Amino acid sequence: MLVNLNVRNFTLVDHLELSLEPGMTAITGETGAGKSILLDALSLTLGDRADYSRIRKGADRAEVFAQFDIEGSAEANAWLADHELDADGECLLRRSISASGKSSAWINGHLVTLNQLRDLAEMLISIHSQHEHQALTRPIHHRQLLDQYADHPDLLESVQESFANWKQASVLVEKLESQSSESRERLELLSFQVEELSKLHIQENEYTKLEQEQKQLANAESILKTLGALLELLEEQDKTNLQDLLQQSLNLADQLPLQTDATLEARELLKSASIQIEEATASIRRETSSTELDPERLAMVEDRVSQIFHMSRKYGKSPEELAEYTDSLQQELTALSDPETALEEARKAEQSSLDDYKNIAEKLSKSRQKAAKKLVSEVNSHFDSLSMKGAEILFNLEFDVDEMKSAWGSDRIELLVRTNPGQSYGSISKIASGGELSRISLAIQVVTAQGGQTPSLIFDEVDVGIGGATADTVGNLLLELGTRAQVICITHLAQVASKADQQLRVSKQTSEDSAQSLIETLDQAQRIDEVARMLGGAKISEKSRENAKELLSASNA
Repeated sequence: MLVNLNVRNFTLVDHLELSLEPGMTAITGETGAGKSILLDALSLTLGDRADYSRIRKGADRAEVFAQFDIEGSAEANAWLADHELDADGECLLRRSISASGKSSAWINGHLVTLNQLRDLAEMLISIHSQHEHQALTRPIHHRQLLDQYADHPDLLESVQESFANWKQASVLVEKLESQSSESRERLELLSFQVEELSKLHIQENEYTKLEQEQKQLANAESILKTLGALLELLEEQDKTNLQDLLQQSLNLADQLPLQTDATLEARELLKSASIQIEEATASIRRETSSTELDPERLAMVEDRVSQIFHMSRKYGKSPEELAEYTDSLQQELTALSDPETALEEARKAEQSSLDDYKNIAEKLSKSRQKAAKKLVSEVNSHFDSLSMKGAEILFNLEFDVDEMKSAWGSDRIELLVRTNPGQSYGSISKIASGGELSRISLAIQVVTAQGGQTPSLIFDEVDVGIGGATADTVGNLLLELGTRAQVICITHLAQVASKADQQLRVSKQTSEDSAQSLIETLDQAQRIDEVARMLGGAKISEKSRENAKELLSASNA
């Protein structure tokens, strides 16, 4: 869960440090006080695109730190361990943006990429926006919503891979079918290229080996001279060489009248050094024997290197790629030489890849259908309490692999709704009003959040457009959700805020030349005043204060 948020020089915030608790936390404050700034700052830390205009006026950089307790998150701990970023049950995310246009991200003090930051953030926290109800009108969101709830990433990945394979096979078939007058010209060019390249008889890794041999032959005289000097030092010098000196040292060690642990250890080290010197001498002798001055061979190697390099420049390939490139040209030449056989084989490969795609797409469709039934049942169970008695949603899934093939499967997916019993289901964008969309979205978000593994959930004014008893129900839903995950709710509704275990108030202070957002944790008396303000406006009356006490008492009962 999120335990601490530290914001510096971000928009209206000079320096803000916020501690958060388990359960449900409500963040309240007047419109324009800066509640959204907290969410924007946190989103920056979670990997959102940097907006350099958000750096506080006069500052050279903005920084946001988010500290998480991840002791209970096996997924996050495993990810951190895989990336060698683990830190004993804690995780500190840091993001910095500078006025010069630079952006940096850290995880537990280690510099990371934004993609890494986003990957980890998805395991730590989920943000449900007040505008998500607008996404419900877009069919693409219906598919994303269902796939997220179904939680079948392996199936999605398999479908994407099989679709790509089928697409590639289809392109080859189209290419072979369309070849006509161009084939002869292409055939002539390929014949010339394959003949020219085949004359080289280039082998795999040949160029790398030739380069190494060229270096050795070109430096043979210097190598032999240096190896000879080494042999003299090691063994061949008459008066003084390493092997003789080590043997003398061993003899002296053996003559000691008293052997201690230290002298015995020294003797063993000298003996080991003597053996290693002998092995080194043997290795140098072998290298000396294999190194020879051979100007003719050097000339041959240099000529071969030059030929290969010339051909690599001509065809725009690296020398190491020429062998594989020659094989690919030969395969294409074979296909053009016998186009009917090549086309038949391409069609077989296309059908095989299509059969594979159909099989996996059907499995994905069945997984979606199963998830859709469960999701619909759970969401529909909330509508009565949200003042939408008799309303129901329904996922309409049509599997049509012959007419629809995509990287996302072969399902046409649309979220339908009826707002009254007996009505026909229809497009959610045409039937549901703005307020109904908000409540449908809220029910979906609560259900999907309950089924998720994310330890921290943020709801950004998802209760917009509701009030009265419905607001009370929304507060209860969020409070219940807070027993299973950390819930942070930005709200304007007193009925929702009164349910929270903890309440924070955002306010704004202004002067002639600056403005600043502040945040404070409210005690019980302060909560009464804040809830009273939310009920009755800026001027707090005794009546609104009594109503606030009653709301808070009922929530804590």
